[in-house]
Amino acid sequence: MRTLLPYSYYGADTDEQQQFYSELRPVAIISQSVGLLSWITAAVILASSGQTLQASLLFGVPGMLLSLGISLCARSVKALVVSGIVGTTATAFAFRLLVAYCPDPTFWVLPVGTVLTLSAAPIFGGMLNYIGAAIAVWLILTVGNFPAQPGQLTFNLSLLVMGSSFAMAIYLHAYFLNLRVRSHRARRELAEMAFKDLVTGLNNRRKFTLEVRRAQARPSPSALHFLMIDIDDFKKINDTLGHDVGDEVLIHTAKEIARLAAGHLCGRLGGEEFGVLFHGEAAEAQEFAVALLDGVRKATHPPRTVSIGIAEFDKDSDLSITYKRADEALYLAKRHGKNRYVVAGAIQAAA
Repeated sequence: MRTLLPYSYYGADTDEQQQFYSELRPVAIISQSVGLLSWITAAVILASSGQTLQASLLFGVPGMLLSLGISLCARSVKALVVSGIVGTTATAFAFRLLVAYCPDPTFWVLPVGTVLTLSAAPIFGGMLNYIGAAIAVWLILTVGNFPAQPGQLTFNLSLLVMGSSFAMAIYLHAYFLNLRVRSHRARRELAEMAFKDLVTGLNNRRKFTLEVRRAQARPSPSALHFLMIDIDDFKKINDTLGHDVGDEVLIHTAKEIARLAAGHLCGRLGGEEFGVLFHGEAAEAQEFAVALLDGVRKATHPPRTVSIGIAEFDKDSDLSITYKRADEALYLAKRHGKNRYVVAGAIQAAA
């Protein structure tokens, strides 16, 4: 239960609320539709039995229709919570009016209350919202209908049925809520595994390329430059000092890239190679490269260096063209001494 406390009302964060919305909306629509159809069916059965029904019997219908309309138009889990509260209480009120036409209303209070509270268990996004709605259902149905002889067998048995069904409803709600929370967290972990590099925590090549393609399709107010970054002599580090040290170098380098590239897309492209999609003019991209060269040296002990190839991002050509130009620039940086950046074939001294 402790893990469900952040979900007392809606959800712990925006992503979870959106996930809850997508799961709860169809359930809410179906439950409210079944509730409305059940009430109509019961009213028809009463009318066919010879009962004279008054117009006041319809007072609960607008609330049921309103809740169904809210669910159909809902765009957030908060709207679904409002829909659930309105629908549950309106349905309880409608059945309360219906039960009054039965020869023994008290007999029908318990099954109707039990069905309503249990069927509403999966459609609420928060524990406190559901408990409040369930209490309202029992109050609407029982006030004036509950056996008025405390201590008698019928009174005690009625209390037992109400308490048991209420406890079971709370358990079912917590169970469904826990399933949704676990499902969301599992999806988030799978997404991280699919799009995050496990060693450095940066975007992996798949995610980086996906975001670059999205940037290619969007209009941008500033120029874009692609920086391909490679750790110098990384194979020698792995061969002489071991892969654990190599991983540490990767991690420290990635942290420095992420720190300096705040606001710009960055990721690990594979091996010791990283990429940054820089929003800015050529001079700004070169200033960033200089800061990166200096930052990586200071962030690694003993100091390690990187080489950088910079290419202006061509939004009108295939992504592979920009990658190839940056890779060729990186090759020149390696060939002419490493620890430097090269822009579109022109050799630049390291900072």
